[in-house]
Amino acid sequence: MPDRARILVVEDEPRLGEILRLYLERDGHAVTVVGDGRAAIAAVDGEPVDLVVLDLMLPGVSGEAVLTAIRERGDTPVLIASAKRSDLERIAGLRMGADDYLAKPFNPHELTARVAAVLRRSRATGSAGAVGVVDPDQAELSFDGGRLVVDAESRRYALRPTAGEPVVRGRLTPGELGLLAALARRPGAVLTRDQLLEVVTRRPDEVYDRVIDVHVANLRRKLGDDAAQPWLIETIPQTGYRLVAGRDPA
Repeated sequence: MPDRARILVVEDEPRLGEILRLYLERDGHAVTVVGDGRAAIAAVDGEPVDLVVLDLMLPGVSGEAVLTAIRERGDTPVLIASAKRSDLERIAGLRMGADDYLAKPFNPHELTARVAAVLRRSRATGSAGAVGVVDPDQAELSFDGGRLVVDAESRRYALRPTAGEPVVRGRLTPGELGLLAALARRPGAVLTRDQLLEVVTRRPDEVYDRVIDVHVANLRRKLGDDAAQPWLIETIPQTGYRLVAGRDPA
């Protein structure tokens, strides 16, 4: 049985919301169900939760706006469960910061399995010694003589772009950290998208294959890495990615 978690379900269909509550409570979780976007934001502000199951087609405040509000407040894992099911819509949700995306209609058993997987990944990347995500010698990741330093436990980074420029600070998502740590374990080696998927999603399908590209694009945006002249991550066409930055000794 999965470890107990506090889960917020945001679903405007009362019957489906109660079904999800029942299945998640059977797994031992503490579940709160709300039916609109404003109530969802108020719930996130009121009590800390470990995961949000989020519908997108909500009355009043949209699910996309709720996801944006959650990301502005922190890195609480979000699993989108929505009738918006096209590849473009799913990729857009993942790009906005969702950790997983399940298109309606779905089997509640699949949702509980996805919830368990997202919780495992979130808890693993919250621990500096997580097996398969961050090795014990990777409690701090440092590249190019301290140009980029990432604390694996907090996922916070400090970027020193060039001499004389101010330090840029921020925080990576669990998926971004997992991908960067995987590349850092084998600097210079080409890792395929399938290999990186094992770290980031463990879901081998077309949409999730493309989410690796989304994570890399987000890392480049945050860390000032130019795809045309990369200092950190190089794209290997039709294959995957490799770390080109020098890895500093631990």
